[in-house]
Amino acid sequence: MRMGWDIKMQEYVLSSQEIVRLKHYIAHKHHGLDPKQRTAILSDAVHRIIESRLPSFPDEVKKQVRYELLLKNSDSLVIQVDDVLKHCMSLDLYQEDLLLPLSEWTCSKSALPVQEEVVRDILLRWSQELSPKVSLQALEQEWDQYDPTVCMEIAATSEPIIPFKYKDWFNQKISISLASFFVVVLVIMLINHVVDQQPSTSVQIADPIQMLESIITEYEEPKLVDGIPTELKYVAIDTKRLQQYLQDKNSILAEEPYLSAIVEASKKFDIHPLLLFAITGQEQGFVRKDNKNVKEIANNPFNVFGSWESYNTTIESSAAIAAKTVFNVSSRRPGASHPIQWLNQTYAEDPNWWEGVTWFFDDMKRKIEDGSFEWPQ
Repeated sequence: MRMGWDIKMQEYVLSSQEIVRLKHYIAHKHHGLDPKQRTAILSDAVHRIIESRLPSFPDEVKKQVRYELLLKNSDSLVIQVDDVLKHCMSLDLYQEDLLLPLSEWTCSKSALPVQEEVVRDILLRWSQELSPKVSLQALEQEWDQYDPTVCMEIAATSEPIIPFKYKDWFNQKISISLASFFVVVLVIMLINHVVDQQPSTSVQIADPIQMLESIITEYEEPKLVDGIPTELKYVAIDTKRLQQYLQDKNSILAEEPYLSAIVEASKKFDIHPLLLFAITGQEQGFVRKDNKNVKEIANNPFNVFGSWESYNTTIESSAAIAAKTVFNVSSRRPGASHPIQWLNQTYAEDPNWWEGVTWFFDDMKRKIEDGSFEWPQ
């Protein structure tokens, strides 16, 4: 029986390790691209890799299968061979341009020398059953029942009764038939060997990094743009999560009118809200409620015009001044400069001020936006 074979199969159409490799490759080689461009490259790469590893269906069918597989596995993007097999049971496998590529693809995934015609029968039967147990292992187990050696052994035990006088002639005929049979088998083996040496056109396994190289050529490396980068421009944020973040730091800025005033100022001057809050974190530790001067500091937590002591106004006024200052200074930034470090030259005397602001900004992005701020060095 064939169960003694050492079964080694490619279990994944797209594995988690490959996805990690793709992400790291894009982040390392093309850090100059903005997040949306990097995501577009990753998406394009994933789509192409999956399609290159699917059965050689017609293009429109292949794209639909790829779309539905990604939809079903959207949480991880990991797709296994069994996922493809199960999904293909919903196709009309009575169509030869679907059944033949699927059976050929299935055979290529098995470590056992499965026969394509047997695989076709199994797949076609599965597609007609209500809830078949579809997997490559199940198919191999079913195919294993088609062991031809058992049939040969049964046939050998039923030798026909042949009159003695015809045995010599019969034996001679058998010898000739056996010789012909072995010649045919030898020819078939030679043909199969030659075919195996040829590159497969129907089932191609794409290396993800090689695939990326061809995709990235479609994207030009952008020049670094002067002024405020996209990462520091205004975006709508989850104010409830922001409020919780500030409450965890015992900050009065979690309350009104402070929270809304800072968010509105950032929107007016197209500045990321978390950048303004990060500045308050660096300047005044987010204005803790247990500070005896909490109300006064909260009027000017950005220390505009020197400090909250020398300029004490309203939160609406100080937030607007801080946002406008960030906007004006950032507008003069050369493209190669770190955007927050560039602010340091005008906003603060402490040369390490920008490092603290960057840390707070990144911390808030991770905890509030589930992201992080990365700038190419």
